[in-house]
Amino acid sequence: MPQQPVLIVGAGISGLSIAYELQQRQIPYQVMEASDHAGGVLKSLHVDGFELDAGPNSLAASPEMLTYLQQLGLGDKILVASASSKNRFLVRNNALHAVSPHPFKIIGSKYLSRASKWKLFTERFRKSVPPAGEESVSSFVTRRFNQEIAEYVFDPVLSGIYAGNPDKLSIAEILPMLPRWEKEYGSITKGLMKEKGTMGSRKIISLKGGNAQLGKALLDKLQTPVKFNCAVNTIQSTASGYEVGYIENGNLSLQEFSRIILTTPAYSTANMIEPLDLSLAGLLQALEYPEMGVFHLGYDAAAIGNPVDGFGFLVPNAEKLHFLGVICNAAIFPEKAPEGKVLFTVFTGGARLQHLLKEGDHAVLRQQILSELSQLLHISAAPVMQHFAVVKNAIPQLNVGFAQVRSAVEKFEHTWPGIHIAGNYVKGVAVPALIQYASQLAEKMAKN
Repeated sequence: MPQQPVLIVGAGISGLSIAYELQQRQIPYQVMEASDHAGGVLKSLHVDGFELDAGPNSLAASPEMLTYLQQLGLGDKILVASASSKNRFLVRNNALHAVSPHPFKIIGSKYLSRASKWKLFTERFRKSVPPAGEESVSSFVTRRFNQEIAEYVFDPVLSGIYAGNPDKLSIAEILPMLPRWEKEYGSITKGLMKEKGTMGSRKIISLKGGNAQLGKALLDKLQTPVKFNCAVNTIQSTASGYEVGYIENGNLSLQEFSRIILTTPAYSTANMIEPLDLSLAGLLQALEYPEMGVFHLGYDAAAIGNPVDGFGFLVPNAEKLHFLGVICNAAIFPEKAPEGKVLFTVFTGGARLQHLLKEGDHAVLRQQILSELSQLLHISAAPVMQHFAVVKNAIPQLNVGFAQVRSAVEKFEHTWPGIHIAGNYVKGVAVPALIQYASQLAEKMAKN
């Protein structure tokens, strides 16, 4: 009797990579995707000779990631970031400041006040008792350092990664090593010095043709076709497994599976599992996914009076600008722009600025961003290319209280064996983390 396939719901990078790993272990699978395309947030397009990525603009170049790309046949498409990609900048008082993530190097910069530099230097000597329960990033950093460091260092960095609000983001979820260092070493700076050798490489890569090539390569490798326009809406328990209700091209169908992997966003997963766990469904439905705007801008290189030789720059919320940060794509991957041109990817919205997208005029917002960018970079001419897109449900926010979600997910998987909740809100938003989890899950399934 043939082995029943594992149902994978969602054909984003999580779903595709899990399917690929199962296939490598001769485990049958079926991927169902509600939309008409694969790849999820990894979307790339070409406009006037510029190569634009609407999702992640770069990937962490771990040895495992490089090997994985070689296996997929993407070795000849790997673009290694320029040496200047290590340079990062933060905005303060309408100027760019080169900033190192190392706390003792930032002491030598003009970015922070003397009072904050003293707080950094003396942090290892101060005792501080953490509060009971979960703590926000802002609360933790203000307690260990001060408000300026929370607002001008941690706020912009976390806006750049999660588009989040540090007043709400959970320190235990977002930066778990910090409370661990406080507990083990009594100090954040001491913990950083003790473990700096284990924190991994900062090298990054991209893919020629756009990072959507990763999703395309995975899709091409799958021997079982993905079912597109196939939306799973309910999962019911049966005596022998689970009955899955789905709508495929407008037609309702039912099919039984014993193993199901849900890689969908929390709000979609909530609807599917509601018949099994109303409480968890409510928690997932409440998870915040703010809107984001992605504004690609191409310029003549000669028009940039203050060129940025680095990865890009981030904006503290306290600076009251209309965007979160900018990636200088052509500075780190020159192949992304035609010769003599530069390419910027500007991010707006997120947890703190999504009101600009929801309530304001997008054309006015774009002009405000163009004006602010021109002042920062001393731009003397209009862009030669513009492309603006809104992502309705962008990055899941792991806010204070998320520990309850994680606990409820673990309880759910124990109560309903065979169902795995594998969305990026549980396993991590970075592509390498999702790929690593795919391998671990497939290996676990191969042994059971």
